[in-house]
Amino acid sequence: MTSNASGRPWRTARGGVALFALGMVGVLAAAAGAVPAVRALPGFEGASYPLLLAVAAANSVLLLGVAVALGAAAAPRIGLRSHVYAWAAGDDPDWRAFRESLGRAVVVGVGAFALVSLLDAAFAPFVSLPAPTSTDAESLGALAASLPLRLLYGGITEELLLRWGVMAPLAWLFWRLGRAFGSARASPSALAMWGAIAASAVAFGAGHLPALAAAYPLTAALVARTVLLNALVGVALGWLFWRDSLETAMVAHASFHVALVAVSALLVVAT
Repeated sequence: MTSNASGRPWRTARGGVALFALGMVGVLAAAAGAVPAVRALPGFEGASYPLLLAVAAANSVLLLGVAVALGAAAAPRIGLRSHVYAWAAGDDPDWRAFRESLGRAVVVGVGAFALVSLLDAAFAPFVSLPAPTSTDAESLGALAASLPLRLLYGGITEELLLRWGVMAPLAWLFWRLGRAFGSARASPSALAMWGAIAASAVAFGAGHLPALAAAYPLTAALVARTVLLNALVGVALGWLFWRDSLETAMVAHASFHVALVAVSALLVVAT
């Protein structure tokens, strides 16, 4: 289903605002977790909580706005779907198709977690990470505290940033380049779509490096492991966005994190 929003800027704006509002849920969840770090900065010791929250969220708000705008300009033109966008833009969201895709989203999300876990074990001899020193109660508390960030920022905002804001514009760009070189295709080829999926997946993997660098010294093996494993997840999520919808990819991303937290909690209790 394609949208006619390209000829009606007000519809594009409404769809973009709806997705931006959805992504802000994750931004605020991440910012709330970063408030203590902002408060520790010189000059912010006595700042109010709303100010600290705004400072913590500022960069993410800017990135989200750019990603939503780029995706809104590209995705409807090449048939990439968002049911929320279609609803807000005054088109016909296919909620039935979304409901039918939920089972596939959960299977892909949990399956991606299983694959990543196996590959992570294969990387273990080459990647040396310090053993955790926290107690079981502390570990379980940290896992529980991470759920809003994982489900809201990871499941929603990251999909808007990487799939909607990177993959869709790249697919549109590859399609336009093909037409410039003589292709008469009315939509991107499979090669163009897989190229956009792969590129956005690598960006997704590389995007995890700053947080990793803040916790551990980066080595070549650790960088390769982090980018590869997250890129594989990104490929699965990009395929779901292409096949079904952005919201389907969001559910799969959230399912990945639910499986990760559940298995991690079981391991803490069992060991």
